[in-house]
Amino acid sequence: MCGCGDFLDETSQNEMRPSSADDLQQLLMGEVYVAGHSENVFHMYLDMMTDDVTCVYSKDQMVQQYYKRYLPVYAWQSDMFEQLESGGVQGADTYEHYYRAIKGCNVVLDMLDKVTGTEAQKANVKGQSLAMRGYFYFMLVNLFAKPYNAEGIDVEKAPGVPLITSSEVSDDYPKRASIAKVYSQIESDLLEALPLLEQFGVGNSKFKASDVFCYNLLSRLYLYMEKWDEAEKYASLGLKKKSSLFDLANAPWQTWGMIYAPNENIYGRKSEEVIWLGYGNSYQYDFAQSGFTFVPSTELVQLYDFTESNVNNRGDLRLRYYYEYARDFFSTPAVIKIKYGIRKEYTVETNYPIKGMRVAELYLNRAEANIRRYLRDGDESLRKSALNDLNTLRSHRYDTRNESYDDVDYSGEALLTFYQEERRRELAFEDHRWFDLRRYGMPEIRHEYQASETDVPVTYVLPRGGDRYVLPIPRSALDKNFNLEVNP
Repeated sequence: MCGCGDFLDETSQNEMRPSSADDLQQLLMGEVYVAGHSENVFHMYLDMMTDDVTCVYSKDQMVQQYYKRYLPVYAWQSDMFEQLESGGVQGADTYEHYYRAIKGCNVVLDMLDKVTGTEAQKANVKGQSLAMRGYFYFMLVNLFAKPYNAEGIDVEKAPGVPLITSSEVSDDYPKRASIAKVYSQIESDLLEALPLLEQFGVGNSKFKASDVFCYNLLSRLYLYMEKWDEAEKYASLGLKKKSSLFDLANAPWQTWGMIYAPNENIYGRKSEEVIWLGYGNSYQYDFAQSGFTFVPSTELVQLYDFTESNVNNRGDLRLRYYYEYARDFFSTPAVIKIKYGIRKEYTVETNYPIKGMRVAELYLNRAEANIRRYLRDGDESLRKSALNDLNTLRSHRYDTRNESYDDVDYSGEALLTFYQEERRRELAFEDHRWFDLRRYGMPEIRHEYQASETDVPVTYVLPRGGDRYVLPIPRSALDKNFNLEVNP
């Protein structure tokens, strides 16, 4: 047993009885891919644990309910999953949910030789299954195990997560494989998937894994492993295949009453920047549907190059384009910024995914790999290459209709710092910040929380290198598998 609910439920597999490669593709769409399925939300709370989020007190009673509902993750409490579940929070079963998705991948892989279909169809389905299994294990090991690059860690011994690569029913209670073994499995899955998708997945939609999906995830994997040469290699391969960026200066806008909002999402149907449409529809952030509960921190907002005039389409457009301005007349300040517009009445394509993979990450991953190599080797060409990637990205985020974009130019450690800030600006609220903080050395984070108008705000602190940088394995999983090692 793996502590994964019905992960090894033989009945659920027999009921399907797929007979063709098309049937297996449909299984992937229904059980593995999550876009468009409101029930398939794995960790809507992840950004709430970072320094990108703060809690804004409101007299609105509905908002106060959301305060209490999500306090367990905002305060990094050891029983966060149990409290989220008791509060009815959707997607709180992160651990079991990922293993259910892995189950779908394993079922498909195990049945490929038993169904009809062309070699191309089967190879495409196999490539997608391997790529998605690699993705799910990548997320699991970075949620429930220590960072690969943690100081003093022995990845050959430190516990990762259980590795299950077959749908065969077993009475075993699997132990946690080492972090090194999990990363090796992820790497193996992606490298096996890549040539299959390069050859047979050319027509895959943005809702499916593709060769560029693999390039991007491999570049991310190698960044986390600090294998800079490999990270640069796969980011470059991805950019050779797909390099278009969404140009904010020329994005269509629409006026809805008092609201001036973008008419297209950067993850929208027409965006050439999209690699993969993952998840994150209006249900993804039910903690923010009240509008004003947990919002972007002042620290994050101040990283953007803006003035009041920039908010009205000048300078860095991301603060205006990536965030909505909603009003809570119970709070001060009244204007609250929410990433990507979550309030349905104010946005277009609200039920369309707002998370996944974008070309912007490929530019950022390659820039980081080259910066790290430049700092290691002193090669000036690597510095210039990194700056070129950063400036290419930024030139698509500034208001070039009204003013020219001026390239930035940094060197030494200042370049790395600027890069990290740029990554934070660009990828905020897309489930990167938590993982980046982990690999940046797990710095201290402070969250302020006020339960009522008369209460003195309470400050919760996640200390540098604190245990809660590794999420607790839920009690429900521990109860089903006595071999699971508990996180501190």
